[in-house]
Amino acid sequence: MKIIFLCPDVRKITGGIKCIFRMAATLRRFGYDAVVFEQKGLRPRWFATEVPVVGWEVFRPTRDQILVFPEDQPLILESFAKRPHRKVVYCQNHFYAADSMPDSRTYADFGVSHILCSGRTIYDYCRHRHPSLPAYVIPVGVDPQRFYPRPKQERIAYLPRKRPVEAKYIQDLFRFDYPQFRDIEWLPLENKSEPEIAEAVGGSSVFLVLHRLDSLPLTGLEAMASGCVVAGFTGIGGREYARPENGFWVDEDDFPACVRGLAEAVWLSRDTGPRRQAYAEACAKMASLYTPETFEEAVRTSWEEIVNS
Repeated sequence: MKIIFLCPDVRKITGGIKCIFRMAATLRRFGYDAVVFEQKGLRPRWFATEVPVVGWEVFRPTRDQILVFPEDQPLILESFAKRPHRKVVYCQNHFYAADSMPDSRTYADFGVSHILCSGRTIYDYCRHRHPSLPAYVIPVGVDPQRFYPRPKQERIAYLPRKRPVEAKYIQDLFRFDYPQFRDIEWLPLENKSEPEIAEAVGGSSVFLVLHRLDSLPLTGLEAMASGCVVAGFTGIGGREYARPENGFWVDEDDFPACVRGLAEAVWLSRDTGPRRQAYAEACAKMASLYTPETFEEAVRTSWEEIVNS
């Protein structure tokens, strides 16, 4: 049984692509023949992986291949709908999943048999939207060997990809409202490899979280694991791990509250007393729920059921 993960263009730097390769790598460690299909046969350069990357020649019209589709590729799902392969959807963002569902059809109408969900928010959506299909939660895992606190510099790191306009607006308003913080460095993390991002986040004192329409965003968790004080938006799906004790989280698009929360984060990052220690303990407690071990165990149990069904 060959398991083939269909992957978008690997030149894009997204957490979803990283998770596809990590699941394939985990399955290979468990003895499965798992590979990743990339249309041009390209291998990602922004993170390390030894998973085989294959091209169109891998597909055979047979049920001894399980195809794993991302949730946001409607044309690919449609093109394989009548083929005999077994089909699974790996849904990492249910907001994008609507692209695959013209005419209010469900994944079952495309021959999909199971859904893998990277968070509880996605799981609840899939059970509602695709009620005939079994679904499994595969919680994301943050690698503590890569994302951990380094010697800190006073700076605000942020990933502007989801909110580039808002990032500039927040920075300007923050510097106007809090002139005492105007000299703090702002570090945008754009077009960086995973090791470069881990190094930058681990060395930053504060992280501005700019999630938007996310299902279980990795960035906030990685910043918490890296010892940053975080402030910003949950992206909705981040509510799964956002708590008052582990960040200065604000409602979607409430920019004045975000600016105030960012100032609170700077003040807390300068604190060396019990309040700062309590924050670090709250982050560590939440991060313990999203580890490589929890990810791997969920992969193992879900795929045992899928393969044997």
